[in-house]
Amino acid sequence: MSNQNTSRRGFLQKLGVTVGAAALIEKEALADINLNRFSLKQDRLQFLENYEVWVNEYIKVVEKEKSSEFDIANKHKIMELSAQADGWQEQIKEYLKDENFKQKYIALSKQFAEAITPELEA
Repeated sequence: MSNQNTSRRGFLQKLGVTVGAAALIEKEALADINLNRFSLKQDRLQFLENYEVWVNEYIKVVEKEKSSEFDIANKHKIMELSAQADGWQEQIKEYLKDENFKQKYIALSKQFAEAITPELEA
């Protein structure tokens, strides 16, 4: 496994968006979270809008990375986008309590994971 694949997997795990991960978050993990901190519908919707933009941007830079792996500016953009996602995990855990958010988040996360995960070699 290359370092790049390992880094992507680690990033996905840190963000908590591996395919199906959102659906597997245990109730015990949610029990320690402040129930009202991220409970506003408008906050959840705004997060999903921002997350979708972020996912689309990240997919673009990953696609560019596949064809231009020595593009330093693109590598900086990947690092910048990764930094933007830092700290989202607790917020996402709380928002996942809402079924509508959960469904949209999982769909976006699957799209994200499929785009950045290299195809398996036969």
